Amino acid sequence: MAVPSAFVICLASLLNASLAEESSVWTPGDAAKVLPGMIPAPAEIPGLGRWQAMTFPVSTYVETVRFSPDGKHFAFGDGLYVRIHRTSSMRLTGVLVGHTGNVKSVAWSPDGRMLASAGEDQTARIWQASGVPGPILKGHQGTVTKVCWHPEGTSVATCSLDGTIRLWQADGTAGAVIKGHDSPVHALDWHPDGKLLAAGDEKQVVRLWNSDGSPGAELTGHVGTVSVVKFSPDGSQLATGSTGIISGQSNQHPPMVRVWTATGDAGPVLKGHRNSITDIAWSPDGKQIITAAEGTPRVILWTAEGQEIGKMEQETPSPANVFSIDWHPKHDLFLAGGRLRVRYLNMKGRTGPARLVRSGGSKLMFVDWNPQDGKIAVAGRDGKIDIWSSDLSSKRRIDAFPSPVNCVRWSPDGRHLASIAYQTLKIWDSEGKQVREFPIEGSVSRDLQWSADGKLLAACTRFRGNVYVFDMDRQILQFADHDGQIHGVGFSPDAKTLVTGGGDSTVRIFNLSEGSTSATSRNVMEVLNDGHVDCLGFSPDGKWIASGHNTTLRLWKPDGTAEKVIPAVSASLMRLDWRSDSGAIATAGWDTSVKIWNPQGKLLRTLPSHSAPCWGVSFSPDGKKIASCGWDGMLRVMDAETGDVLSFANYVSDSVEVENDAVRGSRTVELLQAPMSFNRAGQLLTGDSNVLEMRLVYLVEQANGAMKIYKPSQFFAKVEGASLARTEPHGKN
Repeated sequence: MAVPSAFVICLASLLNASLAEESSVWTPGDAAKVLPGMIPAPAEIPGLGRWQAMTFPVSTYVETVRFSPDGKHFAFGDGLYVRIHRTSSMRLTGVLVGHTGNVKSVAWSPDGRMLASAGEDQTARIWQASGVPGPILKGHQGTVTKVCWHPEGTSVATCSLDGTIRLWQADGTAGAVIKGHDSPVHALDWHPDGKLLAAGDEKQVVRLWNSDGSPGAELTGHVGTVSVVKFSPDGSQLATGSTGIISGQSNQHPPMVRVWTATGDAGPVLKGHRNSITDIAWSPDGKQIITAAEGTPRVILWTAEGQEIGKMEQETPSPANVFSIDWHPKHDLFLAGGRLRVRYLNMKGRTGPARLVRSGGSKLMFVDWNPQDGKIAVAGRDGKIDIWSSDLSSKRRIDAFPSPVNCVRWSPDGRHLASIAYQTLKIWDSEGKQVREFPIEGSVSRDLQWSADGKLLAACTRFRGNVYVFDMDRQILQFADHDGQIHGVGFSPDAKTLVTGGGDSTVRIFNLSEGSTSATSRNVMEVLNDGHVDCLGFSPDGKWIASGHNTTLRLWKPDGTAEKVIPAVSASLMRLDWRSDSGAIATAGWDTSVKIWNPQGKLLRTLPSHSAPCWGVSFSPDGKKIASCGWDGMLRVMDAETGDVLSFANYVSDSVEVENDAVRGSRTVELLQAPMSFNRAGQLLTGDSNVLEMRLVYLVEQANGAMKIYKPSQFFAKVEGASLARTEPHGKN
């Protein structure tokens, strides 16, 4: 299915203006006038208004993409933003700012003049397509998972993890509340005649509801959460998709797409995907269906009768999950949203510019604060390690591995930095010079931990489940005791005990022999009802072991006695870090969260979340600050007490041309990390101003609430005393 030749993808540059001249430093304004987003800092400029900076191209997992009814624009959710782009050129034409939780759903009104959005902040919002904000729809008690317009464009319907469906007028007036589902509702769609709603829930059921809220047919047969429901354009059929994952079970069942009549009679069952169905789109004529899923095959095209036409196995050069898909109203062209990307697709694969694709190398995997001199080490998925000053005003880069760096840990005396990647462990001095290298077996390496005296270093591997113990000269111990992957490892303060956790849903405690040449299993603690153990660690005073799981943070006594079970997150806890006084635990979640707890299970502080899974969190030596990093390419230094962002670095991708030795005279483009750091006033501390010009835009609030889009140079030219030039660093590495 080729894209019609009349449909031209323009490659015009988004940002190409010259930089503003250097001028004096300026300071932020009223702390109460804050806009959410990449710079959650005071941002009021006299004569200009409130402003916000936004990463370009994409900063998060894109879970919703939709073409406008005329096909000339598309909208998608990018973290806290709804972004609007021209279809022909991908030029950014509008940004809707207001959500304080990630955007889960966007929908155009039938006439294309308005947009509705829904998010994790438990609200839905209505906007003019020009960007002017309208009513905020409040009432749900959980994430609003879907919003859809009535075919007449006079109202919207929303559904939520709170198990309800709510109806609203376009002016924000609340209508009926439908409470017939007894589990979270993930999917919703209006019938084209506006008399019927279809909804899918977590208990594998699709329910039809009349527009007055009275119940209709109940459709069963799915396995796992019903993730999407879509009526055909003429309303004669309903397509539904499921995840194949049942709550409380770790195994993946075959997901399926089912087609029904509009009255609920069962029709074809479409089997071909192996992982969760994420979205469905009908062709404009209703004769074909395209389905998207996590994992391969990512996209399959079917006839409405259920016959497979073709599939796209993966998006080359690198595979990427597809979380949302939409069919252009006039062309055989698909808009796909996925991990850090929005792409045009046809059945031959990806097509058009890669402008809205963020390099995978921008993902950050781990962060650790030097306990002595305040330097911050950050591990990157591109194999690099950056060592930053504590205020992010300067950095040193280590070209460490050819594969992702999964963990970095400073030694207790701050003189060495251990790092682990694919089958290799390397140790560096504090200036970034390599001093040791050890081979390890077991594929993906996951965690490292120094003993409190700095004499021993433990490591574990995810696959084959190996645990290693090294001194500075050699490997002194290797063993495998878990039934599968090992995700976390930690020493007791006296280095006589080692604790491990893994994919077999156990935390295991081992006694180490004198000299740490052997390990004897002492306790095995099972947590089968909450899945894998994804991270763990002893408290510095040795009184506690903390472990992170699918949704909980658990505390144990060193003898294995179970203590508090804390409902901490909505998705896996990827990392945790103890404060040096053992009085608090910081957690980083797959659900993007950053939180601080005390050992009694009380939530002390929720810090600004990331817009993609958070993979790193670390207390400063004095416990007054926290650094966090994630797959959105953001590194933040925050005040642990107030949650204020003090400085941050944004890892974007830059491209360079390199010679191709195999073909004389040819050049290829190579994507590189290009980190830029900022103070809380939004000034550039480190990084290339030219990259800033290409990878960020500034949004300035207008009198009507809409956001005007400025290139960085345009923005700073309007701000008296602002500069794109690097400020003088406050300290050197």
